[in-house]
Amino acid sequence: MKFGIMNLFPVSEGTSDHQVLRDTLDEIEMADELGFDSVWLAEHHFSKYGILGSPVHFGMAVAERTSRITIGTAVLVLPLHDPLRLAEDIAALDVLSGGRVSIGVGRGYQPSEFAGFGIPLEESKERYQETLDILRLALSQENFSYHGRYFNYDNITTYPRPFTPGGPPILQGTVSPDSFRERGAVGESIITSPNFTPLGIMQKNFDLYRQSMAENGFDIAGYDVPFMQQVWVGDGEDGLRDAAHAAMNYYKSVGKVIPGSEEAIEKERAYYAAVAKNIELLTLEQTLTHGGNFGSAQRVIETIEMLREQLGINHYIGWLRIPTLDRKAALKSMEEFADKVIPYFRAQEKAQSEPQAVAG
Repeated sequence: MKFGIMNLFPVSEGTSDHQVLRDTLDEIEMADELGFDSVWLAEHHFSKYGILGSPVHFGMAVAERTSRITIGTAVLVLPLHDPLRLAEDIAALDVLSGGRVSIGVGRGYQPSEFAGFGIPLEESKERYQETLDILRLALSQENFSYHGRYFNYDNITTYPRPFTPGGPPILQGTVSPDSFRERGAVGESIITSPNFTPLGIMQKNFDLYRQSMAENGFDIAGYDVPFMQQVWVGDGEDGLRDAAHAAMNYYKSVGKVIPGSEEAIEKERAYYAAVAKNIELLTLEQTLTHGGNFGSAQRVIETIEMLREQLGINHYIGWLRIPTLDRKAALKSMEEFADKVIPYFRAQEKAQSEPQAVAG
């Protein structure tokens, strides 16, 4: 089991954007020293919901401040990028980090971001696929041509060439059952953050992914299967409720940036309307039970074990820096996770790998 941390880069009341960037860099350095395996950086634009517009560029600072942690994006909003420039930046990060890169990609959903870049939201699906196709070509081939609706290239090679042969792994943000099935069928890696999705539905989705992989000759044992979730580790009712309240505040903020019915793509209007309604009715108790993984180290361990058993995940990404949660409380929780949760799983793995003594 690998363990990562997630960073949204929100600006809360009483903090500045300058402080958020510098504090987050310090926190990632701390996570590297504490033994976390990965850090994941979110991309957002034009609001305090998340102020990091270029996770790849920020990742270059992370590469210089850390020695072992993998630098991931969760996710790059592909329709907003020029694919060749993005390929160049990803390759440069891969070189500077010595191959410590995982690229999570997604289609995006915030109308204000698409409007700011002058890109119609209804073009997002096709732009996403073309940009993904070009990224894969640019990172894996020294000379390629591509002809699509939005991008056309002949005999292009991007530099620098990536440190990792073929380029860093690319994981696609995945939500719907059809996407789990389709990506499993072609052996594509996924990343997901299914807040408030019932465990039974998630189990069906991951089963679809595994089954589709197996039917098409792919061995999931060789894949990273990550799962992202808000986390707080600690003792005491006050700290527990503070963490859940911060998580609930975050979910309420999501309701302000998802597309309204007049802005969403026609096929997705019902989905976003349902999400908005659920967020509006969200209570603190619901957040405590279904909005993340909150509680003592033992309780957090049990939840991770359940997710591993029922979903087959092998990379748990803890969103420990929950927006609006007091920074000292969040850092203490990170230390608790590193001191008590990670060693539990490491000891399990060590015991399983050691040869068993035979009585004679």
